Amino acid sequence: MMRSLWSGVAGLKTHQIQMDVIGNNVANVNTTSYKAQKTTFGDLLYQNARKAAGPTAVRGGTNAKQIGLGAKYSAIMTNIEKQGSIQQTDNVFDLSITGDSFFVIENQKGEMTYSRDGSFTVDAEGYLVTRADGFYVRGSLQEGGAAGATGRIKVLPLDDEGNLEKMAGAPTTDARITGIISRTDNLLSSDRGRTVDLEFYGNDGKTYTARFKFDNAGDNNDSTYRATVTGIYDENHQLIEGGVAENTTVNLVYDPTTGAFVSANDNTQGQFQLNFQGDAAAAGSVSVDFSGTFNYAPKNGMSGSSLEAHRGDKDGNGEGYPEGDMNGVAIARDGTITRLYSNGQNRFAGRISVAEFANVTGLSKEGENLYKATGNSGPARMMYVDDDGGYISSGSLEMSNVDLSAEFTDMIITQRGFQANSRVITVSDTLLDELRQLKR
Repeated sequence: MMRSLWSGVAGLKTHQIQMDVIGNNVANVNTTSYKAQKTTFGDLLYQNARKAAGPTAVRGGTNAKQIGLGAKYSAIMTNIEKQGSIQQTDNVFDLSITGDSFFVIENQKGEMTYSRDGSFTVDAEGYLVTRADGFYVRGSLQEGGAAGATGRIKVLPLDDEGNLEKMAGAPTTDARITGIISRTDNLLSSDRGRTVDLEFYGNDGKTYTARFKFDNAGDNNDSTYRATVTGIYDENHQLIEGGVAENTTVNLVYDPTTGAFVSANDNTQGQFQLNFQGDAAAAGSVSVDFSGTFNYAPKNGMSGSSLEAHRGDKDGNGEGYPEGDMNGVAIARDGTITRLYSNGQNRFAGRISVAEFANVTGLSKEGENLYKATGNSGPARMMYVDDDGGYISSGSLEMSNVDLSAEFTDMIITQRGFQANSRVITVSDTLLDELRQLKR
């Protein structure tokens, strides 16, 4: 048989495989995070008609005479390292990675697989899963925990009946009164006094209001004043009868020369413990700081005081917050997932872990945009996405990195190569026919 006939057949096979790869690339031009493949060819074994010989004393050297036996596909490479374009989706659970890392996905067998496809959703139990198959996304469940200590990330805090759990409120433990007690304020000498309302959160997470009455302490001393808690009101602004405990009067003293604060009930730090009782016992106890007030006589014609009540101490601690409903989720660039609540608070839900490999092109494609580690890829190195300078973008997806112009160019070249090899077979057949006709 003519060797060219078999070389042509080998060429047809290799170009057919290349066309299969090109067709798969084109088919996945819009597949999320798909990585294009490319075929490389190699020549087959050669038949030696004569071996190479070195020069001798009487004769020069000669090259080998080798006849090739066709071509084969030597490798199919996946272009994993080339990033696809980023498409905005505005879905908070659609994530794209900028960098070389992969999401860590637990498949139905409990095996760790890896993916660049960040099209995720939340299942009925509140876990972050892949949208296509419901495979669990892995990450750290402890704030500040190690990236390698992964678990299934539970985004939504659901109770046994599948309802979102509310966030319990935190009571206000500290408050402060600030501003000016004016020596020319006529209200301070009246029966009504000047009132200041302090809104705070009780032990039950509800909102309460304590009303303070400021007056001149019933004397003519311009440096002594008095603050009395006259009542406590519930979240509907209804007075709670008998809710104010005894000893709720605070005697305030100021420096007669500078107007600076001196003491509150002889406490130079200005602290006063406000307690409640009866039907208002759930309001708890609040430490009120009066050291932020001072006393002077204005010279600009203004006679009113400017007192204000604030939750929290000078550093913002002890402010408390009410009961809250979860109303959103935020995913940061470092992969941290945060639950957002209606009371202005937020809580850590988990942090997405990622994996990198020594030889990323050695990964094995498993379908569904998933990869598995192989002996040639090396084991997964668990990390956070920003450990190597990458980041995660919420509300976007990485698209396919297929270059259609290059694929169509390769398609033309493959078609011509296939045609040429077909022509080799046709010509070889003609030669065999000529040989057959020699008998006639």
